[in-house]
Parts: sequence; structure tokens; C-alpha cells
Amino acid sequence: MRYKGLARLALAAACLLVWSAAGDVAEAGCAAISTASYNNLLERLTRELSLEKGTYGVYLFDLKSGHALGLNHREAFHAASTFKLPLNLYLYEQAAAGKVDLQTRLTYLQKHYEGGTGLLQYDPVGSRYSIAQLSLYSIVYSDNVATNILLSYLGRMNVKNYMRRLGGAVVHDKSNLTCPEDMAKYMAYLLAFAAKNPELGGLLIDYLQNTIYNERLPKPLPAGVKVAHKIGNWPYTGTYDDVGYVDHPENPYVIAVFSKHTAGRKRAFHVIQRISRLVYGYQSSLRHIRILLNGQEANNDVPPLLEDGRMLVPIRDIAEPLEAEVSWDGLTKTVTVSRSGVSLTLQVGSETAVLDGQKIALSVPVRLFSGRTMVPLRFISEAFGARVEWDGKQRLVNIWLADLLPQEIRAACTSKLLQGG
Repeated sequence: MRYKGLARLALAAACLLVWSAAGDVAEAGCAAISTASYNNLLERLTRELSLEKGTYGVYLFDLKSGHALGLNHREAFHAASTFKLPLNLYLYEQAAAGKVDLQTRLTYLQKHYEGGTGLLQYDPVGSRYSIAQLSLYSIVYSDNVATNILLSYLGRMNVKNYMRRLGGAVVHDKSNLTCPEDMAKYMAYLLAFAAKNPELGGLLIDYLQNTIYNERLPKPLPAGVKVAHKIGNWPYTGTYDDVGYVDHPENPYVIAVFSKHTAGRKRAFHVIQRISRLVYGYQSSLRHIRILLNGQEANNDVPPLLEDGRMLVPIRDIAEPLEAEVSWDGLTKTVTVSRSGVSLTLQVGSETAVLDGQKIALSVPVRLFSGRTMVPLRFISEAFGARVEWDGKQRLVNIWLADLLPQEIRAACTSKLLQGG
């Protein structure tokens, strides 16, 4: 087995978020193990890329927490050779299903000829190759002839429809277009496929990790960090792309960076490298925090966020174990939580909460993330008399849902909240 990271892939696949065809994120029940918020990183990328000529699209997906960052992530870009990723993924899925034999030999016909990248363009028409060899060449050398032979064999529409089934939103039958989010989906799906089919999936990942084109996403990263990725170039529109799985030692992630109308190859490469360096550094700064409710691991379907040093969690994850009633007003984006005569009202975007008719300033505003109302963890816990304890050594939050806490402790918590503590 040439790929040795399948245990990590199995963990990643278990916590992988699945996108719907409309591009919305659906929770997959992952444990809340990361408190990453990409707001600051998104602001920096937005600011820096606004100074560059052309348009850049970025999609980042953290495989542990499920947090994602998108910038122009659903805008159409030329896919160029990144198309070879879903093409090969379809090929290997067909092989896993027993519908394709990778040792079948295919013939190079004149219609398959295409210049540009690759080695087979220099071979005589009529040469024959195994499907396995064509797959390797299409990824490692980004060989256009190998790709055209495979595409003829598999059927263009079969591949396009497969991309749609994986949730691709920007898929055109006659044009080679995609968007950063779609291409990240295909890479993420490959990880899930490899976890279930280690021989075939691991082989494809091995090809992606050993491509000869490493001047974009991998170049600025530390030596030894494996990056399974596929590049694409379409100079006619100033397009230079790269999509990859970065096997970060702590926080592995999928990233897709696409561009168009850039200042040219050299500048675009520099920009993609800078994005890659920033993202890797951000992933290295993430801290994992466990949350226990009355000594039991919290099973939050949406991981917590970290905003300005404050942890935000989905309000239902804390309120419902308290047997509190939670109601949502979609028109005003207001959530109301009631329990034992205590009423708490919060509005998305507001830095003020109303507790039993009294306004309380929040340390950070209420957020809406992945369809969930996110509120400061300590605030919502103490509002209902729970005790919050922080173990910095173990990076562990203990929340004691104090149904039977003495009234004086609950009163002290309420007083602290009213004072802005």
C-alpha cells in the first residue's frame, strides 16, 4: 500500500461535511473539536486580493471541525486541468464497482491529440496504454492526450453528470467550467472514497501527491507536508488554479484557489503561494477544545467558533440539555429561550441580549453559522444558572448544568451577567 495516511483519512471522512447540490452545508454530526473561526482570515484574504489584478476565488474546508471559508467560491472559473481530478475520481469509482478494469488497454487515436502538458503527445498515433497508465500520466504529468483517451472511453456526459451527483453546481456540458467550492467537494469526496477503498483511493491520492507540478499550493509549505493536488492553466483568460488536500500534522484541510484575468503566470503563482502560506499558518494556530456537559462529551453537530477570544456555541446545544424551550422567529432572526421563569432573548447580529426584561451587553455579537444561532458559551450557560469551569492544561470546558444549584449561586451568576462580567 503506497499511501500510508488512511487512518487519518478515515477520521477525516467520519467528520466530513456533506454539501447539498445547492451548495448549502449540511451537518454530519461531528464532535465539536475545533473552535476555529475563519472570519479574520477571510477579512485578510479579501483585503489582500482586492489589490490584485483579476479575480481570485478561494474555498477552504477544515476536515476536523467542518468550518469553511469562501471567497468568490461559487463564481465560475475555467477548470483547465483541474477537471482531471473528478474525471479520475469517476474512473476509480467505476473500477471499485467492477465496471472498469484498470488493465484494459486503450488506443491513442488522432482525435485524442492535444499539445500542452504531457508526454504522450510525442508518441505515435496507434500506441496503446493501460487505463492505469493513462490515469497516472493524466495526474502526475497532467497529460492531455491521456486525459482525452480516458474521457472518450468513459463518456464526457457520464463524467459531467457524475460531477453533478457529487454536488457540483457549476457544471456545463460543453464548457470546462467549475467553481472553487465544487472542486473542493470533489477533493473532499476523494478522501471519503479512499477511506472506504484504500487501495484504489490511496493510489489516486499517491498520484496527486507526486505530480511534477508543485509551484503553487505546496511550494511555500514546510518540507515533509504532503499535498495531494491538481493544478490547471488556461492562459487565454489569465487563469491559474490549484486544488489540494493538505495533510497538515494537526489540522488537515482541503483548499481550492482559482483565478481569472490575472496579471499573468508569475504573479498568479505568487498570489496562490501567499494564500497557501496564510492558510497553513492559520491552520497551525488552531486550538482544539473539548466541551463536557455534566462530565459527558458534548455532541454538537456544529463545532464552536472562536471570536475575539470568546467561544460561541449553538444555543440549542446548551439550552436543550437544560430542558429549556427554544423558539425562533425567522423574520426578525430572534431566538427566545425560556426555563423555570427565566426568559432570554437574542437577535442575530446584536451585541445585546435581554434577560428577564433587562438588557445585557454581550462580549461578541450573536452569529448565524451553518443555520445555527451561535452565542457566547459562558453567557448562555450562566444565564440559566450553569457553572462553567475552564481547564487550560487539558483545554477542556466543563459545564455543570445546574438544575439543582443553590439559588445563591444562580443569583450570583445573574448578577455577574447584569454587570457585564
